[in-house]
Amino acid sequence: MGHRRTMRAAGAALVCAGCGADAPEAAVRAARDLGPLAFEPVIRGRDGGYSARWGDRSVWVFGDTTLQAPGEDGSTWRSSTFCATDDLDASDGLSRLAEPLDAAGAPGELLPFTEEERAFNLAHFGPQAEGTCTEDCGARYALWPGPVVVDVSTGRALVFYTKLMARPGAFNFEVLGSSIAVWERLDAPPARPELRPGAADPTLLFDADEPAPTTAALVHEGVLYAYGCACAGFTCPCLVARAPVAEATERGAWRFFSGGGWVEGHDQAEPVMAGAPMMSVHWNERAGRYIALYSEPVSSHIALRTAPAPEGPWSDSEVVFTAMAPSTPEAWPYAGLGHGELARDGGRLEYVTYFRETGFLQGELRLVELELE
Repeated sequence: MGHRRTMRAAGAALVCAGCGADAPEAAVRAARDLGPLAFEPVIRGRDGGYSARWGDRSVWVFGDTTLQAPGEDGSTWRSSTFCATDDLDASDGLSRLAEPLDAAGAPGELLPFTEEERAFNLAHFGPQAEGTCTEDCGARYALWPGPVVVDVSTGRALVFYTKLMARPGAFNFEVLGSSIAVWERLDAPPARPELRPGAADPTLLFDADEPAPTTAALVHEGVLYAYGCACAGFTCPCLVARAPVAEATERGAWRFFSGGGWVEGHDQAEPVMAGAPMMSVHWNERAGRYIALYSEPVSSHIALRTAPAPEGPWSDSEVVFTAMAPSTPEAWPYAGLGHGELARDGGRLEYVTYFRETGFLQGELRLVELELE
């Protein structure tokens, strides 16, 4: 699949000084594999899997999604999809993971392309471009959804996403910027509003040369905290930014943590921990701490950190379980994510998913139950 395995080089000069001071204050007693999530039969593979509680449902968003058969548009590829379930008890797996399908039985794109993006993709990528494309063939715009948060004051969901130019070849992605889509209702697609009128791409909240806070996000007391982990080699130092959730789509509302306080300029930001390109952060009642869960880069390990506040100080990393090996030795499991809305028994039981490749452009999201001491 390749989604988010890419390790963006931006921020390579950052050193995660002081990240990790003590052991996590959330010991894991046991990990129980609950098997893969069951999606519609047309789904060949999808990765990502950020989720959030929205109303009475757990809503999940995914990045690159491959299909067993083409949809109405003739394509077997989607760059963003979603599903939702009213089954909030994951102890026996999750059921009723439903999603809208077209007349051909395939999901559509979750994040809508602009007319310019759609025209480019039609001319360069997929069956529509076969026999007509003459230059940059196979290139496409991709919109990869990240964390989802809900603004309880308005009832709307906010979906972080990264815009990329993807070309044929392994890890051949160019990050063009990142932003937030606004999702008013589950039965209608999110909107990508123009957040910076007059900019080269007004839909983008953050340009390519700025930190992309699309790794993890949470809301606490009306404030939205978002993390961006830009990898340099096998280390991914994470910055954290915040804004009032009511002003999240206003670029000027965002401030970055500098180690000593919150500042306007991202060039003054300091990493708060080392994580991964995909990660989750949420409050765990049993530990009385925020917990971060993620796949260690280029590893089968799923790791955990804890902190008393979103900005830290974050504990050392501790491996909580080893993911099942992919079907091919050159691949590795990734996209380890926690799902705080599914936690049970006061946070004693937490639930994590990760992506495991099972074949060419094929994979599964496995669900694991963590029992905390």
